[in-house]
Amino acid sequence: MKGTRQTPRGSGKVPMKSRMRLSSLNPAVAIGLLLPAAGNGVLRYGFGAADSGAAGAFSGTAADAMSAMQTNPAALAALTGNEWTLGLRAIHGEADYNHGGRSYEMSRTGAVPEMAVAWRDGHSRWTFGLSFAALSALEGQWNYPDVPGGIGGVTYGTVPHESGFLALRTNLGAAISLSETLSLGASIGAIYSEVDFDAPFIFQSNPALAGAKVDLDMTTDGWAMMPEAGLLWRPDPCWSFGMRARPRVELDNDGDAFADYSAQLPPLGLAGTPPYARYDATTHNALPFIAGFGASWQASGRLKIGLWADWIQWSKAFDQLDVALSGGTNPAINGAIGSAVADRVPVGWKDRWVLALGAEYEISSSWTVRAGWRYGESPAPDALITPLNVPLPEHAVALGLGWRTGDWRFDLGYELQFGPAANAAASGYRAGEYSNSRTELTVQSLALGMTRRF
Repeated sequence: MKGTRQTPRGSGKVPMKSRMRLSSLNPAVAIGLLLPAAGNGVLRYGFGAADSGAAGAFSGTAADAMSAMQTNPAALAALTGNEWTLGLRAIHGEADYNHGGRSYEMSRTGAVPEMAVAWRDGHSRWTFGLSFAALSALEGQWNYPDVPGGIGGVTYGTVPHESGFLALRTNLGAAISLSETLSLGASIGAIYSEVDFDAPFIFQSNPALAGAKVDLDMTTDGWAMMPEAGLLWRPDPCWSFGMRARPRVELDNDGDAFADYSAQLPPLGLAGTPPYARYDATTHNALPFIAGFGASWQASGRLKIGLWADWIQWSKAFDQLDVALSGGTNPAINGAIGSAVADRVPVGWKDRWVLALGAEYEISSSWTVRAGWRYGESPAPDALITPLNVPLPEHAVALGLGWRTGDWRFDLGYELQFGPAANAAASGYRAGEYSNSRTELTVQSLALGMTRRF
């Protein structure tokens, strides 16, 4: 939890908005550490422990309740009975940042829960589902010297550099079997998102403040609706084909911000001006349009192979982040720059394909082993990589194990996510503070799941 900051001259404490640090991220300047889905940007891939153990390769075609509800709702129709599932995913990430001959390390560990239920009334053509899961839960917490920059080359010294993004999804879905081979499905859900940023921030585009540096502590949150639709075609018992589409979702969040201008005021000729101000804050960004398709093949009585591909339109969602501060509480700073300031931070992500290939093999009627691989080129350009938006892993390898007894199934999935380091020879952000830097990230995750048919 974050508490209070001391004002100058010992005039008491300025209360800050409390928030749980499950995760926090400013998607433009910060793409945190926890739960980056390799090649999938800030979005998670592979829901439920079973599908996680196959790198997400079966989520749209041969799914359980969890992966069907979060990937392709039409796959609900393929379930052979009613079921509920509970899961927990633990994540450990390690990042390295090198700049100016000095190296810094960060290690973060966290966990997120998930649940889903699916049911069908007797021999009805309809199957219904309900689920809750984290689409994204990222966090970065560094502590290193603020590189001189801004107007006049100022620094705030050694301060925290923290960022995060949280997106939780709760959705209801339904699938209808139009025939023995064809099913359609759709879901509608609510997205709760939170953007959090606490670090020195250089204004990027504001005409009056471009290049100025402020130590900014900001949190915004909000709700949005997210629909999704899918199709499942099973031409014979050995083959399943799936498709899904999820539209772009706007995230308009409100919150508050606390700004420390102390280092920047003297170069602007405002020495002696009280440096602290509180603002109402708003941020605007989006989750991208996604179109996916795939197939699963029962190659033998025991071996199943899955393939899934998603096209993600990042260029229309993470092109820039709009940040607006209003209602400033410092009259002296308001007189110099106004009580409201706005900025647009470049992100510049590119559209990407993500490919997952996996297999599962039934050792016996009780035990199943799984494996998978996923790849997607990072959407973020190296020039816009900083320690707060570490390079996203491009590869993931996964292993899984399942055990079934009666109406119960227990699953375990492990993933290792890795990729090349990002070398920012010339930073794309103003002041070039992160030029000639190198950042690298590796993530491990362990998913546990429990499913019961009823």
